[in-house]
Amino acid sequence: MALETGRRKVIPRRANASNIEQVVKLIKNSDVLINATLPRFNIQLMKASLKAGTHYIDLASDDPDQQLKFHEAFKKEGLTGIICMGEDPGLSNIFARYAADQLTKVESIKIRDCESSIVKGMRGHLTPLFSKEVYFAELFEAAYIYQNGKFKKLPPLSGYEEYEFPQPINRLPVYAVSHEEVFTIPKYIKNVRYVDFKLFIPKDVVQILRVLKVIGLLSRKKVRVDGQRVSPAKVLYAVLPNPEELAGKVSGYAGIAVEVKGKKGRKHVKYTIYTLMSHEEAYEEFDTTATSYLTGTPPAVLAIMLGEEEIKARGVYPPEYLSPTPILQNLGEYDIRIHSVVTEEEPIHL
Repeated sequence: MALETGRRKVIPRRANASNIEQVVKLIKNSDVLINATLPRFNIQLMKASLKAGTHYIDLASDDPDQQLKFHEAFKKEGLTGIICMGEDPGLSNIFARYAADQLTKVESIKIRDCESSIVKGMRGHLTPLFSKEVYFAELFEAAYIYQNGKFKKLPPLSGYEEYEFPQPINRLPVYAVSHEEVFTIPKYIKNVRYVDFKLFIPKDVVQILRVLKVIGLLSRKKVRVDGQRVSPAKVLYAVLPNPEELAGKVSGYAGIAVEVKGKKGRKHVKYTIYTLMSHEEAYEEFDTTATSYLTGTPPAVLAIMLGEEEIKARGVYPPEYLSPTPILQNLGEYDIRIHSVVTEEEPIHL
């Protein structure tokens, strides 16, 4: 980044994310720590932020509830921690909150991810455009939905449906996937009765993924090969291209649609809030993929808002706690185009 931008203010430094003292030394006298590492480092980096006296933002979480336990500690130090602030989770939570604010009663929130990338010579969903470790873990953890006050566990790669995404995406198969929004949204958008998250995965890729699982190539347990002990999962990650290598080699779209149903006065309505960006546009304008741009821009925007004191809440929160309108306005200034469609609906029965 320092070389590409040529800016003297961009200074690369190295630290072990699991070493709190190293990180504290690195970020001391900084305003905000943006944690773009893996979720397994979140707790350590939150502790480092507290010790250094910096605000904190991350992009995803293995366990949002554990991170929210830092709320009082951050509040006491006059600091803000915003967890799960990427594309989804992140934009998805903000979209859900914005739509919910337009309703007098919220009944259901459905989040749909339409990552429809095509990498020349490979199937797009075997070449994830973000962390390979996080991607495969998400797919094969039990998925959860929230329904009538309870969390319901689903088998991995279940909950199949055909979802009509906005044009030019149109109808795609989606599957329930383990995701943070299902666990945080019911806490902060009160009285919602149903929340789920589903991801587009081509049907043939689902079969490939199931075979990889059955034959053990997604296992982290080491096996002996030619006298060496190796993890099959790490071998798989090694043969797949790294996300940063794929800019300019990907076609298709990244985007999310958040569908919120409820009552507005006496009418039953559905708000669909969505954003789409083509990988070709992202590469031409920003020299990256649409997935990276939609994931990296939201935490950057919130860091600016924290620095300019546009966000005054202190403590630890998921994105849906924050006032959505100023965030959406700021995101628009950075070429994230957000659309809203409102339709009248028949009453739903959950």
